[in-house]
Amino acid sequence: MNPGNVELRVDAGVAWLTLDRPEALNALNLATIAALDAHVSAIAVRSDIRVVVTCGRGRAFCAGSDIKELAGMTPAAMAEAEARHAAAGQKLAALPQPTVALLHGYVLGGGLGLALYHDFRIAAADATLGLPEVALGWTPPWALGPLLQVVGYSTGLQLTLTGERVHGARAATLRLVNEAVPAAELTARGTAFAASLAALAPEAVRRTKALCREMSPLMDPAWDAKSGAAFAACVARPEARAALARFSQRQPKDA
Repeated sequence: MNPGNVELRVDAGVAWLTLDRPEALNALNLATIAALDAHVSAIAVRSDIRVVVTCGRGRAFCAGSDIKELAGMTPAAMAEAEARHAAAGQKLAALPQPTVALLHGYVLGGGLGLALYHDFRIAAADATLGLPEVALGWTPPWALGPLLQVVGYSTGLQLTLTGERVHGARAATLRLVNEAVPAAELTARGTAFAASLAALAPEAVRRTKALCREMSPLMDPAWDAKSGAAFAACVARPEARAALARFSQRQPKDA
């Protein structure tokens, strides 16, 4: 199934979600988020699905939120749109099944945010990961809590304030991803890892995931609400509006 730029395929107990806007480097527009949300809702109640893997078609996993779509909105509408992104991400994070993101090419802004809602992240060694929001004049509107949960305060602050882009191999040393592999081996490694998870006793897996999530306070959706409020305050400012206008004129190859 491929409504709204997200394809769902189920094979041997593994659900494969593929972001399918390659012409836009899989940037997250509202149609894509709605499709992702719908797929996740369906997956949550399927007992035949034991693992979920998310990947991107084309040259990137996801280059971020669709800035061209956001640039045509009022600040209030932008904040509402990003709140929908956050809600879909939280629904993904709350899935009873373990989730894996396979990262290649650009993994920027909202693309990295989406990856952080997964339980595991495997990156191509040459993937490019980064959070450019502060440099553009606003805060990361969601997934800041998961970021800090994964990498810790100091590294999280460095990545957000500097907007530094790191390759997959460096991301592994920062604990931003669980492991980095050669790009040619990414799909095979993801398939093998998903199969190993799918082979485990499902009730034990689901209960263990639920306990770990409950014990991870920065995963609480309340942090996304706080991040969203900060984002709303920032995007109304002139410097943010100017950055949006400039960024929206760039082509996907310039991400």
